[in-house]
Amino acid sequence: MPVHRERVDPIRTPAQLEVCHRRWLLPDDVGRAVALPQAARLWRGLIDLGVLDASSEAELDRLRLPAVGEGDHSDLPAAASAGALLAGSGTATTVSQVVFPEEGRRDPYQEEGPDPGYRDYTLYVVDSLRFLLLPLRPVELFCGACGRSGTPDPTPFGAAALLDVERTCPGCGARRDLGRDRARLRSGAIFLLEELCARAALSIELPRAPREEELPDAAVAALLRDAFGGYDELADSEAEPA
Repeated sequence: MPVHRERVDPIRTPAQLEVCHRRWLLPDDVGRAVALPQAARLWRGLIDLGVLDASSEAELDRLRLPAVGEGDHSDLPAAASAGALLAGSGTATTVSQVVFPEEGRRDPYQEEGPDPGYRDYTLYVVDSLRFLLLPLRPVELFCGACGRSGTPDPTPFGAAALLDVERTCPGCGARRDLGRDRARLRSGAIFLLEELCARAALSIELPRAPREEELPDAAVAALLRDAFGGYDELADSEAEPA
């Protein structure tokens, strides 16, 4: 869960919202590895740019893979959180922080007005060959070999989920194929699994959709390209706050 700071003004926080808008920024190639040092540099870069607050705490959640039982949770100084990512070998890890742009934080979406609301930044990193991150949880999976559809059962992880690529189709026994199997989202849209999975992603949660469809902040975009190579941006307009 993100850090929730008490406020006395009417700005909406995650705890006060039933739905929010979430942008997912992830590598545009599911086969592209994102090493732990690359993820750590991205998070450190967000601190250095003033997107994150170095003087506040961040939250770290780590799940050993394959998942057995509960994961580990800790609060730590934001300045130390980038280094903590380096210890994530063989795990799925998130590091997160909630900030408020009107308090002087840099806003990558450059929203204007007296009430820009909160920003909840969460970096997901999956250090595993067997598991992948599913930023947008599908409601139905279709086997590309036999056409059978079924309800997916990925492992919940933060606002996302973890997909076990070694699972097989219960109908024909075919192993999951990211370039052949498809998934239907809550919106009704259908994608190939390879278009929805990643080994790392940055989630930016906002109280409402930003005006820009693509990230307008060139410096933050450069950080993402350095960590992810080319990247895609997925939008979830009626997400549950983290």
